[in-house]
Amino acid sequence: MSLTDGLELLNLIGRQVEVHLVNETSVTGRVYTVDPETHNFILQDSTSTTFLPYSNITKYTVLPDHVTTHVSNHVTKVTLADLREIDEKYFPSTVRHISKENCEKLKVRLVEHLQKHRVPVELRGEEEVVVAGVVRCRPPYDRNSCFSTNDIVLGRIQNILATFDVS
Repeated sequence: MSLTDGLELLNLIGRQVEVHLVNETSVTGRVYTVDPETHNFILQDSTSTTFLPYSNITKYTVLPDHVTTHVSNHVTKVTLADLREIDEKYFPSTVRHISKENCEKLKVRLVEHLQKHRVPVELRGEEEVVVAGVVRCRPPYDRNSCFSTNDIVLGRIQNILATFDVS
């Protein structure tokens, strides 16, 4: 896994990772953000937020949805439900509960809307839409649920999505 691939690093946002450091220790947490230029990480866990400079990172490992983390010498099981709760706490603008059927309909409408504006669209997985090769959109597919390391393209796509009715 590359520490310098901007799109790959962007895919880490919200994921549980273990980051290995040059001093041969590691830090486990949920990726809050990664700076696309400096590649510095900010991780969060249930008790703290940790800034990790790129120069101190040797590699990272994405952990599965059900992982064991060490917090204050206690072992805690983290489930998918726990991760959703963290999403709602730390990423409230991107979390909106939509039925699977409505999510699919909304995704189809989004693709049609973007194609109408002659923007290239690629479907990735069940929910993710990749726009212009560099912007990722997730449910609820509004301007606040788009992410990219390219701020110029992101701004243009968000402007197009301002006219997209998600209701």
